[in-house]
Amino acid sequence: MRVHGSVRTVPPPRARDHVCWLYRDGDELDAAVLASARGGLGRGERLLAVGERVVAAVHRAGGALGGVDALVADGTLRLLPLQDAYAGAGSFDAGRQRQFYDRATRAARAEGYRGLRVLADVSPLAADPATRAELARWEHVADEYIAQGPGMSALCAYDATLPAAAVDAVTAVHPQVHAPSAPPAFRAFFDRDRVVVAGDVDLVGAERLSRVLAGSPVEGGTRTLDLSGLGFADVAGCRAIARWVRSLAGSGVRVELRDAPPLVRRAWPLLGFDRWAPVVFTSA
Repeated sequence: MRVHGSVRTVPPPRARDHVCWLYRDGDELDAAVLASARGGLGRGERLLAVGERVVAAVHRAGGALGGVDALVADGTLRLLPLQDAYAGAGSFDAGRQRQFYDRATRAARAEGYRGLRVLADVSPLAADPATRAELARWEHVADEYIAQGPGMSALCAYDATLPAAAVDAVTAVHPQVHAPSAPPAFRAFFDRDRVVVAGDVDLVGAERLSRVLAGSPVEGGTRTLDLSGLGFADVAGCRAIARWVRSLAGSGVRVELRDAPPLVRRAWPLLGFDRWAPVVFTSA
C-alpha cells in the first residue's frame, strides 16, 4: 500500500507522492517547498511551481536549488501563477485540471525527466465557498491520477488559517497530511485501482465521506473499497458507504469491501444494508 498517515517533515521523495502540507507562516512554506523541490531534482523530475506564494518561495530558495533562472532556462522548472494553471480556460473544473496535469506530466516524461513534481498553493480556491467542493473533488481525482498515472507527484500547500471546513475538505483526500493542529479524522486515497479509507468515520465525518465517494472516479465493473485502515465507523459512516454502493448499483457497478472491520461486517445485515446495498466482503 502507498505510504500514508500524518507527517511532521516533508517525506523523502518517492514516486506517487501526494502530500497535503498546512503551513502557518512563510518560513514553514519556504522549508516545505525547498525540501520537496530538492527531492524532485534529486529524482530527476521536472518541477512545476503553481501559485504566487509557492513561486515566491522557489525564488527565495534560489541558490539552494542551483539557481532559479538556470533551472527555468533548461526546462527543469516551470513557474505558473494560480490563474494560469487553474482558471485560464474558464471556471475551475476537476476534469479540466486532470487534462492539464496529464499533458504536463507526459511532456516531462517525453523530454527525458523521470516525472513531474508539482509544488502548488491553491489556498484561494479552498477559501472560496464557490470552488471549495470542486477543489476537494479535484484533489481526490488527482490522487487517482498520481496513484495510477505516468509519473506525477505533488506537494499541495494550504494556509493553515483557512476556515475549518476548507481544511477538513482538503486534508481528507490526501494519503499523507501535515496538519499538526487539525489532523483529519479519516483519509480517503487511492492505492492502484482501489479506494482506501483510513482513520475513523463518525457522524461528523460521514457527510464528508459521502461527498468524497460520490466524486470518486468509477469506470464500471467492480470497485474495491479497502477498509483495512478503518479504525471505527458508526451507523452514519456505514450509511455513507451504503449510499455510495447503492448509487453505483444503478450503473451495474459491483462493490467489494476489503478487510472491513468486524463492526462493519456485523452492522451491514443488522442495518438491512445487505438487501438495500449488497456488497461482497473480502480479505486481502
